[in-house]
Amino acid sequence: MSVSPLSRRLSRVFAVEGVAVAVIFVGMIVFFSLASPFFLTGGNISNLLIESVIIALLAAGMTFVLVVGGIDLSVGSVTGLSAATTMWALMSGAPLPVGLLIGIGTGVLAGVVNGAVIALLGVNDFIVTLAMLSVGAGLLQVVTSNVQLTGVESEAFLWLAGGDVLGVPAPVLIAVVVVAVLEFVLIATPFGRSAYAAGIGPRAAELAGVPVRRVRFGVYVLSGACAGGAGVLLASKLNSVQSGLASGYELTAIAAAVLGGISLAGGRGSVWRAVLGALFLGTLSQGLQMLGVDPLWFTIVTGLSIVAAVALDRVVGRIALSRLLGADPSTPAGPSDGPADPGGPTADAALENDDPRLDQPLAGSAREARTS
Repeated sequence: MSVSPLSRRLSRVFAVEGVAVAVIFVGMIVFFSLASPFFLTGGNISNLLIESVIIALLAAGMTFVLVVGGIDLSVGSVTGLSAATTMWALMSGAPLPVGLLIGIGTGVLAGVVNGAVIALLGVNDFIVTLAMLSVGAGLLQVVTSNVQLTGVESEAFLWLAGGDVLGVPAPVLIAVVVVAVLEFVLIATPFGRSAYAAGIGPRAAELAGVPVRRVRFGVYVLSGACAGGAGVLLASKLNSVQSGLASGYELTAIAAAVLGGISLAGGRGSVWRAVLGALFLGTLSQGLQMLGVDPLWFTIVTGLSIVAAVALDRVVGRIALSRLLGADPSTPAGPSDGPADPGGPTADAALENDDPRLDQPLAGSAREARTS
């Protein structure tokens, strides 16, 4: 059966992971805009972006970890601890640059410990980062139980989360710069290409000369640095740190990355998609609040929305790619030992075997990650 040019173009678009989620995101904005006249106001959009900055930074750092096939469960508690060390340093009379370095350095130190134990000693990343989550939460509780961290009077520090540049909120501007740099690092530098290679096949990457251990170490340090920066902005925003601050942020960051189409199996993803996932979650939360939904239902609705959006993205992507290749989307994925299907290869088999029909427009697929 022939496929029309328009249908083929649409199939190319929706075959890219994350596109369906982006369409849902746009539809959600339209829905909330029609349901509440205050949703698209300048003040609400500004608040939405500011509220999404912390998760966006954590998701950006998490992207590198997920691309190499790892996971970092410690970023939430490290964010809270970094906020605490920043406040403690500034309240102790440290100059602002020193306070900021101490806060970010706290995250970097946590990342160094995670990376060293995981990459150099070979301990499972889930266990290591879960342990760091507990250590960070415990240290935060110890610090806040002995020192009251509140009321920093530095205007420059408070400007980081409350100021603006030509009408653009300062935290949003900071996040845009960080995300742009990280996206460049991931897609256009040897380190980023090595991260993709390590995620696709660590053994094959090592045989090809990729320093897999150093790359894995580096991504955890980078994730810790992002958590440290997020902690600094969170401290500036709240001007107070309490025990349990940023608890659960790690799961929200992972959810944002998954919503953006980043594979938990490694080898696929980009920073901007993770940020799109963070904006999706922020918009959903803001919209539910404006509609007067009971906050007790937020977590339930958010969880169901994540599952529905990701499932729909996978289904739509598979159907679109199968239509593009002329394959049956219901055919089981993967190569077969039997005779070739006269209708064409499955979508997953085509991706696996670098089917020549998958040309450049399918830039968001697994093949792009393989060739990056």
